[in-house]
Amino acid sequence: MKKLFYSCLVLLGMGCKQRFEPPVTAPVNGYLVVDGFINSGNGTTTIRLSRAIALADSARMKNEANAVVRVEGEDNSMFPLPQTSIGIYSTPQLSLNSNVKYRLYIKTTDGKEYTSAYSGIIRTPPIDNIRWEQPDGVQFYINTHDPQNNTRYYRWEWEETWEFHSAFTTTLNYKRNGSGEIIGIDYRYPNMMHDTMNYVCWRTEASTNLLMGSSAKLVRDSIDLPIHSIPRRSQKISQLYSIKVKQYALSKAGYEFLQRMKKNTEQTGTLFDAQPSELMGNIHAKSDPNEVVVGFVEVSDMQEKRIFIRPNELTNWGYIQPCIETKIPNVLDSIKSYSYLTPTNVAELAPSGGIAFYFASDATCVICTLTGVHQKPSFWP
Repeated sequence: MKKLFYSCLVLLGMGCKQRFEPPVTAPVNGYLVVDGFINSGNGTTTIRLSRAIALADSARMKNEANAVVRVEGEDNSMFPLPQTSIGIYSTPQLSLNSNVKYRLYIKTTDGKEYTSAYSGIIRTPPIDNIRWEQPDGVQFYINTHDPQNNTRYYRWEWEETWEFHSAFTTTLNYKRNGSGEIIGIDYRYPNMMHDTMNYVCWRTEASTNLLMGSSAKLVRDSIDLPIHSIPRRSQKISQLYSIKVKQYALSKAGYEFLQRMKKNTEQTGTLFDAQPSELMGNIHAKSDPNEVVVGFVEVSDMQEKRIFIRPNELTNWGYIQPCIETKIPNVLDSIKSYSYLTPTNVAELAPSGGIAFYFASDATCVICTLTGVHQKPSFWP
């Protein structure tokens, strides 16, 4: 979301010969950007604060640190959100009363106070299903409905995790002297078949685009929309793949705000694009209601669902690791000549029992931790 707020605040007129001065003048310390929601259900509430400083033809983002952030109820209840990292304010669980309206309160280091509008708790219906089809790659769809026909406006985020393996195991390593110079080749670990820490890894990526849907024009409050796709032959489904989708219910006003945000980020920058004042949400400065604050904070619970896919569930997936091994003689000149490669395993033994030849390959084909982590996720089977 940070990138989305960044791009929506770029002041426009970049393609014009005549300089255009926008009707809204950016304050010296920039526009306050508030990203997040108040989670009334199980799970973490996280609010991200930043500043968008608009320049003539660019914009910069900086995190808003050391603010006082809390959730306030109309019943005078308060729930602090401590800063967990620069610009990130979070608490693992809120205990909110379903009969009370809540808002977000922010006090920045310059003493200015901001509040969102009070919001009743919006209930989010469960996700019915995450289905996928394989026309060529894999296309994911979200399916959900509200039997009471009360929700109508939805937002989603996804997080994908996949297990992948190096193309080659490794039992060898370079020998180096005290200065770090290569002086030979040797076994990596004397009593191991291969180095599993470099062979099995996982990687996680999250959605960055605004994903929304509405059933407001339908008789039935039911949604079935594409949310993500994976191209054919992708490494992501080479061993085991998982996607988790989070679903949030929105108010009509919250949905319309995100629609404006999405439209603004998709435009190329003309005099007819939305100005920052048009992106104001439900957050206002207490001392100056006209100050531009970008963000829309509501109270809702979050529903999530996770599925797994194995490559044997797909048809002709076709993933092939573009990796080859080079056979190298175990002599110092050759070892140094191929030092840009990572040694893998013994190719031939000498009559004396030593290594006569060894294999080596590109590091990304041998050491999976260059692009992933070896730590197995807690939810992994």
